[in-house]
Amino acid sequence: MRYGGNTPCVEVRAADGGLLILDAGTGIRALGAQLMSDGDESTSHIILSHRHSDHVLGLSHFAPLLSQAREVQLYCGDGEITSLQSFVDALLSPPMFPYVDGIRSRLRVNDWEHSAARHVGTSHVHRFAAQHPGEAAVLRIDDAQGPAVAYAPDNELAYADSSPHLEAWRARLTAFLRDVPVLVHDATYLDAELHHHVGWGHSSSPEATRLAIECGAGMLVLFHHHPDRDDDAVERMVEESRAMVTQAGSALRVLAAWEGLALSV
Repeated sequence: MRYGGNTPCVEVRAADGGLLILDAGTGIRALGAQLMSDGDESTSHIILSHRHSDHVLGLSHFAPLLSQAREVQLYCGDGEITSLQSFVDALLSPPMFPYVDGIRSRLRVNDWEHSAARHVGTSHVHRFAAQHPGEAAVLRIDDAQGPAVAYAPDNELAYADSSPHLEAWRARLTAFLRDVPVLVHDATYLDAELHHHVGWGHSSSPEATRLAIECGAGMLVLFHHHPDRDDDAVERMVEESRAMVTQAGSALRVLAAWEGLALSV
């Protein structure tokens, strides 16, 4: 009740007011309603971390898609099987969604190679391959001053696995996230739960905290809470992470994401 139950959607505003939306989970419905209420007619740039249902199932309920005065751009990395256009057409068509005149034609679809960086408005968005089924990515958004925020909603750090390829991948990820002011990272599990979910593509809150300390992040926002986790359990996870930070002598700040949370970078 305190942290909320919608699936992933994060609004990012650039210094010039440009709008980036990270993922199109159920949280995008309320965001779209707010944009319409505010009369905000700026282009909405929606960047998907990947195509799993919890990250896209709000797209058809994004109110600006119903407005002829608004432009919506959608970006996502390489697909496993189908092109992004084919995927979106299926998502916004029967039997998944009823035919609504104009909704598909107002959505501009942009494929995106994982290895490429892209200018979106005044922001520079980088992708890094996550450890998660379904071609998921970690996103880092830079402004004129450098890295501003990183978003890793589905990412299995797997610190218990010391195989060379994973050690090398974690080293590259740490470098990719070096000194980022805000890191939003997957914290689905407790450490005690990890052995039941090897290969599922998610991390624990202590793992996310370890990464944030090692990369020198300014703030860690624990994200992608397990749907069966109650508010008190989420707060215990935050306390555990903060104790880790204190023990490490780090200046990292830790909090858990809640609906409506706003941070200035």
